[in-house]
Amino acid sequence: MSTRNPIFKVALIGEGGVGKTSLAVRYTEDRFDQQMKMTIGVNFATKKVNVAGTDITLLIWDLGGQPRFQDVVMDYFKGSKLGIAVYEVSRSFTMHRLDNWIAKLHNSVPDCDIFLVGNKIDERIPGMGVSREEAQQYAEQYNAYVFEVSAKTGQGVKEMFDAAGRFLAEKNVRVHY
Repeated sequence: MSTRNPIFKVALIGEGGVGKTSLAVRYTEDRFDQQMKMTIGVNFATKKVNVAGTDITLLIWDLGGQPRFQDVVMDYFKGSKLGIAVYEVSRSFTMHRLDNWIAKLHNSVPDCDIFLVGNKIDERIPGMGVSREEAQQYAEQYNAYVFEVSAKTGQGVKEMFDAAGRFLAEKNVRVHY
């Protein structure tokens, strides 16, 4: 008897230009494109990972962050198990606008968990933007884990997505047993 490996839908959400597509590409293809084009609507990628001896698949939905796409992408939230809410560490308004994104995600999927991810740490200017402490405080309202990454250098990206896989696999086990 064969069992199907679990597939978990993950939605990358946040303002346009924060690096959602770059994070997905860095994780699934281990590359960075300095001239990445804006996502129009939705892209998706998959990655099979092994968590504690079990293969799982992360189905990563990269949702366009431009205001004109917001009505379109809302339909793609359904079935998401995790929202990865991405902001740019040097532009604090991108973190505060996540309230709107998370509210829309929770309207479609009320029990969807959140990871808060600060991207572009390679461009951080000390004393400016969003500090790790500010991100931790912000994340508390969503009971979210906080990660800081750089899609450009790859720093922290694999670790963040691996943590997402472990989190989802462990939660799935708790739900089913």
